[in-house]
Amino acid sequence: MRVYLLILFFAVLSLQCKSQNEEIAKMKSDETICLTAVGEVDKDMLIFLQTELQKVFKKEVKTAMALENPDYAYNPERDQYHSSKILERMKKEKFKDCNRVLGVADVDLYVPSLNFVFGEADFYDRVAVISLVRLRQEYYALPEDDKLFQERVLKEAVHELGHTYRLRHCPDINCVMHFSNSLKDTDIKSPNFCPQCKSKLDQK
Repeated sequence: MRVYLLILFFAVLSLQCKSQNEEIAKMKSDETICLTAVGEVDKDMLIFLQTELQKVFKKEVKTAMALENPDYAYNPERDQYHSSKILERMKKEKFKDCNRVLGVADVDLYVPSLNFVFGEADFYDRVAVISLVRLRQEYYALPEDDKLFQERVLKEAVHELGHTYRLRHCPDINCVMHFSNSLKDTDIKSPNFCPQCKSKLDQK
């Protein structure tokens, strides 16, 4: 009886390992999403995003070389960094074996038509960038909340990467592709795609 149970145990273990290996092989044969720190960024945040984005997109996610501090994008009149200029810098960098790239910056971002942005993406060159600054509770003089901070960062990362798959803003306030005009919008929506957006993503 013991011998039978041991044989059964190792058979199940072998099937689990085979399944895991097949899943890894599938991800590696598919396109790769790369993360790059734009200037100084907490490494633990990049590790968190790498793990969670791999679950969301079912793609291999890896950390690429970091980029320099985005001083070239700084606007002293606004004390902010022009996100479009960071995207232009990312386009010039040759990220090896990367089909799309998400930059993570710990500086406040803006585009000329808005007071700030949580992130920006280029549909066609498949690069995106997000800012961590306004996603922290401390920015609003509120107590630190690491769990809430991570949730917000993940939502904005998924949202901007969704744009690199040419997904548009979604009217569903619970969909991750809903436009965040304020942090309240980010907190309301989930980190997941609604059925319509998920269907479009699966067709890409």
